[in-house]
Amino acid sequence: MNSEPSVARFDLSPRRDEPLLRFVTLAEGLTVQSVDRRRFGSITVDLASSSILRRAAQGRGGLLAKAILPAPGKPMPLVWDVTAGLGRDAMTLALLGCEVVAFERNPFLGMLILDGHRRAKAEEGDVGVAARRITVRIEDARRALERVDQEEARPDAILVDPMFPEGKGRAAVKKEAALLRALVAEGHNPEQDAELFTLALQMATWRVAVKRSLRAPNIVENPAPQATFTGKSVRIDRYSCSG
Repeated sequence: MNSEPSVARFDLSPRRDEPLLRFVTLAEGLTVQSVDRRRFGSITVDLASSSILRRAAQGRGGLLAKAILPAPGKPMPLVWDVTAGLGRDAMTLALLGCEVVAFERNPFLGMLILDGHRRAKAEEGDVGVAARRITVRIEDARRALERVDQEEARPDAILVDPMFPEGKGRAAVKKEAALLRALVAEGHNPEQDAELFTLALQMATWRVAVKRSLRAPNIVENPAPQATFTGKSVRIDRYSCSG
């Protein structure tokens, strides 16, 4: 497959101490890469990736399914993924049968998600059907949550993933994590995480799920999670809502 840039290219320098980033249109889709590609690699959103399909293939045995899905036979929930990132959790939930609204506040990351979403919707079979269950919104989910019951319908469940990749594991994962940090160009803010969680808990009708690294503290001291589901490197804390 030809991977030479075509059609579109523009450069972005998030901060003086970060690498120059370049957006290019490749055969596989809109891609962000650092000028020093050997050090930072590149990112293209692929909602039909093998890793997403493997997660969805776990069915109700997967972490997201355990934390968010209702009992078998119950209607699937409307889920807001309020920290969509690269869209992997949103697509996993859609493949499992949920309707998903995926929020991403960073406009550059949002461009990558929109491009990946467009390509996934054009796919045949389960991938295309699932992608059409997703609505992508490039905005701060906190503002949308503040409009619930006025301009917005209340979601059944909300997924919050405030973790920023720590770059552990394989070299390719480290490169992606470094490039994401450069792209987003902002530090981690626990106060904003807590604000987003509090709004989510107030506005979801059923439950809120929070993804954390295994050793991270709870997103807030109170309330405590109703249940916790643990994987190899992450856990998902589930909280019940009063509705």
